[in-house]
Amino acid sequence: MPNPAAKYTDEFRRETADYIISTGRPTAACCRELGLSPKTVDKWVAKRRREISGEPEPDAGARELREARKRIRELEMENAFLKKAAAFFAREQG
Repeated sequence: MPNPAAKYTDEFRRETADYIISTGRPTAACCRELGLSPKTVDKWVAKRRREISGEPEPDAGARELREARKRIRELEMENAFLKKAAAFFAREQG
């Protein structure tokens, strides 16, 4: 089943958020006019405010940490393999 939020373009989301931010009107009132879900639009507005202020995404640090930990696990596995391979070839040579 497709994601219902995916039916809106990034431009529409940005313009809707900009409209709400610039007018200062309550999100719920604007959503009634536009036929949108206030919960969804609140996310768009929060994201747009972060973009305007230059703040990073709130989960950007957590995502970066997960990716770093994943890379560390991969490197540890490669290192263990190389140690085993080095030991194998050392036995073959000697």
